[in-house]
Amino acid sequence: TAMGTGNAGAALSGTSMSSPHVAGVAALTRQAHPTWKVEDIKAAIVNTGRRSGVLGYTTSLGGTGFVQPASSTATQVVARTEGQKFGASLNFGFAEFRDSFRRTKEISLRNQGSSDAIFKVAQAAASGSPHTVSLSRTSVRVPAHGETEVSVTLNVPAATAGGSDAFQEVAGLVELTPASASDNAGVALRVPYYLVPRALSDVSTFIGRLRGTNPSTIATVTNKRGGISGDADFYAWGILDRKSSGDDSESDGENENKDNASNDVRAIGVQSFSNPSAAVLVFAVNTYNRWSNASTNEFDIFVDVDGDGKDDYLIVGADLGLVTAGSPNGVMGSFVFSARFPEAPASINFLAAAPTDSSTLLLPVRSSQLCRKAPKCGEPGQPPCEPCLSASNPRLTYHAKSFDLVNGGSKVVAGKAKYNAWSSSISQGGFVTVAPGATDATTVISVNSAESTLTPALGLMVVTFDNKSGADEAQLIKVDVK
Repeated sequence: TAMGTGNAGAALSGTSMSSPHVAGVAALTRQAHPTWKVEDIKAAIVNTGRRSGVLGYTTSLGGTGFVQPASSTATQVVARTEGQKFGASLNFGFAEFRDSFRRTKEISLRNQGSSDAIFKVAQAAASGSPHTVSLSRTSVRVPAHGETEVSVTLNVPAATAGGSDAFQEVAGLVELTPASASDNAGVALRVPYYLVPRALSDVSTFIGRLRGTNPSTIATVTNKRGGISGDADFYAWGILDRKSSGDDSESDGENENKDNASNDVRAIGVQSFSNPSAAVLVFAVNTYNRWSNASTNEFDIFVDVDGDGKDDYLIVGADLGLVTAGSPNGVMGSFVFSARFPEAPASINFLAAAPTDSSTLLLPVRSSQLCRKAPKCGEPGQPPCEPCLSASNPRLTYHAKSFDLVNGGSKVVAGKAKYNAWSSSISQGGFVTVAPGATDATTVISVNSAESTLTPALGLMVVTFDNKSGADEAQLIKVDVK
């Protein structure tokens, strides 16, 4: 009802409407089938949903569609799936693969009625990455008070599954349509299927020996067994930390991570692109374990730009909505905060590059964000000016800490690193894309021996978003100049 409308009703949407509607349908379905198990009541409601009329329907958001009390109370056959007591969908989960994904799951059809029911079986509402569904039967008879199964095999080729540049999914329905109006009282059944695929490249980098003063060599990048093309993005590798465990404290003892926490930082590197007046720096953070969405974590990089051993700025990878509006939106931003004046507002010029179902993110910042100058700073009665990263003061020292915002816990990343944003001690910023089965040998790697004494790098960190999540996404190449 709606106030002030006479006898007219009000149409509303959202969970405040769907919850009581589905609860009411469950009560009606229970009344129609008083001897059924709870899991069969649930299956009847899910199986008989109908997607027609659902605006912008997708399987991942809409399941089988709107609940249909006339159908859930009339059906005598329910379709359940393996793996879970209350399973009514084919959940293929998340999968990484180089060639193709192929897996088979079973739909179990149970007939609670006194008459056989015949169904035609077909795929419907296919969406997402290209895929095929193979069915063990295109027609099935479910005997009265009996049970039978239909095998469903999902096939997804890696070449067309899509890369890490966007969220990928494979979805659709298996529809069981009554062969006649008398079969199952004419009620059709539907079972959703769903997969989150991650097609993989197999990018690997090899560099020759580096000897003598200011040596150079060629980086050979291959993608031997990759199902898709992959990139090699070169960073000056600065920090490495060992994997945390649930009963093993990390670094200074503040680590509270559990096994497989997605904020468990493995390595950090940096690259920069500069001209005489400014630079853009990109920090690459690689974790041991995959996240579903990076913004469930926070990654803090503490930066000292004047060499006094005190942090001047914080580069923070965090949820954009959480920082700017107090409510998370699932998008990772790359913020810069003042360490000297925490009450000062953060600055942001870029979003982070943080693919879903990944373990590496990139945090880009401008050098101007590491060079704040408040009006009248340094004058009598005013706060001191913050130090400034610039071509005349190009070196910085950084260290890091990470947080799991969902499960709690943090990790103080071991070690510190130094870097010259205008003249790196080792070549960085190179970027090549390598097709499956191909090789690239165009990237020159050189070492600035004089700068290495001031801002030494551990070596190269080669980021490939489309490699297998974890360590493979960030290859670490130790460089010792002889």
